[in-house]
Amino acid sequence: MTQKERKQKMFEQAPALMEAIGDLLKMIRREPNDPRYAPQSPRGLIVGGFVRDLLLGLHPKDADVEIFGVEPKRVEEIVNHLFPCHVNFVGESFGILKIHLDFGVEFDVAIPRTESKVGQGHKGFSVNSDPGLNFKKAARRRDFTINAMSIDPLTGELIDPFNGPNDLKQRVLRVVDVKTFQEDPLRIYRGIQFAGRLQFEIEPKSLDLMKKMVRRGDLAELSKERVTEEIKKLLIKSEKPSIGFELMCNL
Repeated sequence: MTQKERKQKMFEQAPALMEAIGDLLKMIRREPNDPRYAPQSPRGLIVGGFVRDLLLGLHPKDADVEIFGVEPKRVEEIVNHLFPCHVNFVGESFGILKIHLDFGVEFDVAIPRTESKVGQGHKGFSVNSDPGLNFKKAARRRDFTINAMSIDPLTGELIDPFNGPNDLKQRVLRVVDVKTFQEDPLRIYRGIQFAGRLQFEIEPKSLDLMKKMVRRGDLAELSKERVTEEIKKLLIKSEKPSIGFELMCNL
């Protein structure tokens, strides 16, 4: 698929969402280059699940946007200017701007970040928001290669540092980074529910890693609430949730 075809497909599948995000990213592109974040220039990308679902033809309904090269406070000002009374600021250690528009459009805006494990549980992370991160470093914290792709809705350019489209074609889940994957054991359950939802296989090395994490007891640090959310996704969003349950029995 060419850049032009990807751009056209995005606007065909989610026109209101793309119009709102496009307005934001055009303003971001007009921001002056900030020497603190060089060589990264002001730019916004749609990241993660939206890109995966778009390439699979699954008609994504919401999106996550990362803004590069712009100071977080300035990003907040731009978002509030464009979408007054429609923005919620969430996140304790880092800021996520959640936009809810009247016509059912929802998307999140954030600054790219790195995370490192400093303690147990969902809150046991040190988070560093960094507008100057390059695209590959920003994507490295994601769980699977099919969730580590980004797309520029203004041009249709696909940014793929970890060969995600190939894994989509092969219908496999492959861990992006062995170290970062292990920092959040919930990713085991995410792998299970993605396998059920998408009817994908987990490639052997990634499956071995998940089994290793289970054997050493990593799942014990997860809260019941976080696990329940992933099981609900498996049950509600999967045509064959049995795939996920079979995986759980074999881990």
